[in-house]
Amino acid sequence: MRILTLNSNLKGIGTYLRCYYFSRELARRGHAVTMATVSPSSRYRPRLYYKKSYLHEAAERAGEGPWVRVAEGPSLGYRWLPGWGSGPLDVWWRTREIWTGGYDAVYGFEYQPNVSCPFYLTRPLREFRFCSDWCDWHAGQSNRLRGWRIAHRIDGYFEERIRFFAEAVTVISKTLHDRAVRIGIEPRRVISIPEGVDTEYLRDFPKEQVRRRHGLPPDRAIAVAVKDGDMSRTVRIFGSVLQRIPDAIFVVLGDIGPEAKAVSEAMGIGGQIHWAGRVSDQDYPEYLGCGDVCILPLRNDTLNQARFPAKLLDFWASGRPVVTNPVGDVADLLRTRDIGIAAGQSAEEIADSVVALLREPERARHLGATARQVMVREWEWSLRGPAIAGAITG
Repeated sequence: MRILTLNSNLKGIGTYLRCYYFSRELARRGHAVTMATVSPSSRYRPRLYYKKSYLHEAAERAGEGPWVRVAEGPSLGYRWLPGWGSGPLDVWWRTREIWTGGYDAVYGFEYQPNVSCPFYLTRPLREFRFCSDWCDWHAGQSNRLRGWRIAHRIDGYFEERIRFFAEAVTVISKTLHDRAVRIGIEPRRVISIPEGVDTEYLRDFPKEQVRRRHGLPPDRAIAVAVKDGDMSRTVRIFGSVLQRIPDAIFVVLGDIGPEAKAVSEAMGIGGQIHWAGRVSDQDYPEYLGCGDVCILPLRNDTLNQARFPAKLLDFWASGRPVVTNPVGDVADLLRTRDIGIAAGQSAEEIADSVVALLREPERARHLGATARQVMVREWEWSLRGPAIAGAITG
């Protein structure tokens, strides 16, 4: 089959990962797959190339794949509308691609304008199987939409409406499965496909080696976190950790706004936080390997009940123990696999769990090693391939 997958995000952000790995599994099974995403660098023209692994890009297919043709659409206007994905040149390119590409199937990852508009504009006059992936409950709580109430109502309508046109709706969590059925989608059309992880890209690097490479001390306790929200609460949690382990270091990955940095300065702990910023794809797995423990606080709310943060799987695939909260489907994994600590909801309880692991390095190593094994055996993307192929082929 000729398949077009539509990702609403900038390359490397949000659902880009899920869309790419779905695309690669389809290509692995012999389908000709083009993946549309949004360029982080080109505002006016699409950028075309091929990928066979997360880090590998080539101008042409050469050698064994699985090869995915990637089209980075122009980013002009990407953030013009609340919820993003609104670039007019990107929408036009995708619409023309469906119109002229002879695709047998289109797979939409979420519903933003650069996913929904090309679908709605071409569906009446082109025959193709349409599938929809639902991995965040945006209108449920994820999208803030600048606080505009009318925008939230419109957002909720479009988020759910597009699922009714899909011959298969793939969902990441039990919460979204239940929501899809509750709004009237036939249960037979709702397919649960959990998040996955690339255990070739995410590896268990020797801690001393990667710390030396990135200028971090080899003999200090280090906690690692990846941006999730504004990170202010996570900084406060680390501040509590420092009260008991004063020489600990906190490594924070991602583009962090001023809120969290202001909190760190107010607490007087800014000097013990390494703000790494948005690191390269090559460096990202190594930075995770620098940690003794990884932290991801999850509030027990609609946002976290509906999603499954891919960064948790990244931590575990890197052979690192995790302190997080048992929310949604994450709770099921923590309950059945000995790979991390399910902390209480308060900041102090999360800090207590981090301190416990930093003070028990053997336990931390055991949890990390077990986590790596679980990821390889149960969460590798290739294991999701049959379900992904079944959704698109029917």
